[in-house]
Amino acid sequence: MVAPSSQERSKLERVLGKVSRRFVWFLFLLFVINYIDRGNVGIAALSMNRDLGISASIFGLSLTIFNIGYALCEIPSNIILMRVGARRWFARIMVTWGLATIACAVAWGATSFIALRTVVGIAEAGFAPGLVLFVTLWYPQFYRASAQSGFMISQPVAGVLGPTIGGLILGMTGFLGLAGWRWLFIIEGVPAVILGIICWFYLTSRPAEARWLSSDERGTLEAALKRDAEAREAMVSSGGRSSVPSLVLSKNMLILSFCFGCMVANYSALGGWMPQIVRDIVAPGTPYWVIGLISAIPSLFTIGAIPFWCRHSDRRREKFWHSIGAVLLGAAAWGVAATATVPVIRMTALVVASVSTIAAWPIVFTMPAAVLPRAAHPAGIAFLNTVGIGGAAISPLIMGIIRDTTGSFGPAMAVMGVILACGAGLVFFVPRHLLNAGAPVRPTLLAEAGD
Repeated sequence: MVAPSSQERSKLERVLGKVSRRFVWFLFLLFVINYIDRGNVGIAALSMNRDLGISASIFGLSLTIFNIGYALCEIPSNIILMRVGARRWFARIMVTWGLATIACAVAWGATSFIALRTVVGIAEAGFAPGLVLFVTLWYPQFYRASAQSGFMISQPVAGVLGPTIGGLILGMTGFLGLAGWRWLFIIEGVPAVILGIICWFYLTSRPAEARWLSSDERGTLEAALKRDAEAREAMVSSGGRSSVPSLVLSKNMLILSFCFGCMVANYSALGGWMPQIVRDIVAPGTPYWVIGLISAIPSLFTIGAIPFWCRHSDRRREKFWHSIGAVLLGAAAWGVAATATVPVIRMTALVVASVSTIAAWPIVFTMPAAVLPRAAHPAGIAFLNTVGIGGAAISPLIMGIIRDTTGSFGPAMAVMGVILACGAGLVFFVPRHLLNAGAPVRPTLLAEAGD
């Protein structure tokens, strides 16, 4: 295949710039609402657990059940998205999950709360991998990490806004006779419903449907995506595998998915337990809004790290050390947080664990599309995220059981560090050429990778 000229690349980049101006800010907003919804239960737990008689283990179980419902519906969700289009499917996801979140305000005990959070997980299933799949429909491979970082930075932004706003909403206890945590679910569920309606009118499912691009711009973009797909198809098909299940379940996809699961377990542990970890660190009686502000510190530092690290990876066309090196640093930081007795050192370690691991997240998310043919992208990306949700399901329960058993978060943090190190270590068994986008990928290596 003849490489595009510098003039063609410049033209493509102008078109992609227009695509980014159309979508990235909106996807960023959707993700902010999504991550605030995922994290609001951690803030709500500061008073909700007492009101509903929920122990640390039961709270961890509620997070696990949420993620199980999410995981079971992810792959079907991505397949449906490809059939009905992103515009319709994202609208459905957001409206139903927003309504389910609002319904959590009526929980009257541990059992009802777990049941309602299960409904939220099922309603929300497919949102994150769907947006990643959406990017593969609009951006060639070498532009995806930067594009994804533009909206995945919403994760730390939500990590700053969610605890801060949530801490303030908890102070509404007594307003109209409702507890603050009930107001939290009501107020933070409404934006998802509104944005879901907007999705129906604003999103465009595919480049061919983009009337806001000229015919020449659509042609340029579709030609680039076709070249990219053909190149990947030729490399992957040389391995002799043609069925989607065999591609998705190849050795290297399983390793990458397991590593991502360990990364998401890290995020889920931080997101779900950070407010309660902070409450253990600070003085008794600290106001909720102060706990919320301190809980937001790791995410605040992560905001600048994601775009910098992803752009650096794209420019160097190097993915292995930009992802695995960062994850190993995060594992070491968990170990420091587990053993530190000085509050400042413990918080600093948690910041490093958050920044290093989450900054690598968008890079790892590009890897399935780099090693799978286009026909396997929906299932591959959904499978990666499903395994990730498996990590998110396990880690809160581990944290809760260890916290109840030992009376401390230290041992639980140590376990999280070990899990993260194991996930990163396995990736050393994946051929480096397969992961580094800029390296000359030989078909024989790709064939070996699928064995």
